[in-house]
Amino acid sequence: MPTINALAADPQVIEHGDPLADGRAFRRCLGQYPTGVSIVTARHGEKTVGMAVNSFAAVSLDPALVLWSIRCESGSAAAFLEASHFAISVLSSRQVEVSQLFGSGHEDRFKLTSWTAGIGGAPLIDGAIAHLECRLAKVYEGGDHWILIGQVERYTRSTGEPLVFAQGQYAVSQNHPQLAAAARAAGSPEPTRENPLFTSLLTSTSQHMSRLFQEHRQALGVTPATSRVLNFLSQGAASIDSLEHDTLLGRGAIEDALSELIKQGFVDVNAGEYSLTAAGLEKRLALTQRAVEFTAEQLDGISDADLAAATRVMGKLLSN
Repeated sequence: MPTINALAADPQVIEHGDPLADGRAFRRCLGQYPTGVSIVTARHGEKTVGMAVNSFAAVSLDPALVLWSIRCESGSAAAFLEASHFAISVLSSRQVEVSQLFGSGHEDRFKLTSWTAGIGGAPLIDGAIAHLECRLAKVYEGGDHWILIGQVERYTRSTGEPLVFAQGQYAVSQNHPQLAAAARAAGSPEPTRENPLFTSLLTSTSQHMSRLFQEHRQALGVTPATSRVLNFLSQGAASIDSLEHDTLLGRGAIEDALSELIKQGFVDVNAGEYSLTAAGLEKRLALTQRAVEFTAEQLDGISDADLAAATRVMGKLLSN
């Protein structure tokens, strides 16, 4: 019987080394671990502070303790350290813009977001799928960050899907494709209006196609992030803020992608606006052409009638 590890393709090492020698590369390594996205808020005196974090974690059930961290040099650090309470709002998959707003440090973020005051005046972001209202219990120094431990005094769990952040980009949680494969292997009936397997089949197909096309991106020397930036810039010049809003990549991933594309001669920057060079337009065209060829290869053997029917079904679902 093969070992469990042998059942999966061996991952290829992309980069390695001393984290102090290349902070960006170390951050990309940390990004391999998916997290949820939450907004941490507090109120001290007349000052209300809030920021997007993915360093929130559970510590203990009894007593109920959680922790998160903030850069020592952050302008909000003093207020968080002096406030009696802080609140954690776990964002839903529909709240990407809320995360971007609080991640940008926009001074009017509380005016642009709907919220309700919680214990100690700490804002609770409306629409979040969970709220944790915490009394600040302990603070520890951790390198260039403060580690704050809070004792949960009240929690709220609501319906909804969580927003996920992994490998420098926003994502959503989905059933693992093995679930649909196992259902089919067990002899599950064909999808019908009454059978929810249909949505799982769509999800599994999308994930499968994305994994297959990754080999072609690698052959062209692009990553999912640089590919996404190339596609967006093909529509015209854009700022980092525009790229962050529309590509659903984190700012760090966008900065890394732009740095790599500039180094390769595919992108120019002028007065804060990034645009494709002639070589960049050629690379994007090659990527598009390969996507067309890949799609044709995958659809080979499927009749025009079946393809038209599938297209109508998916179009109808998207219009609902």
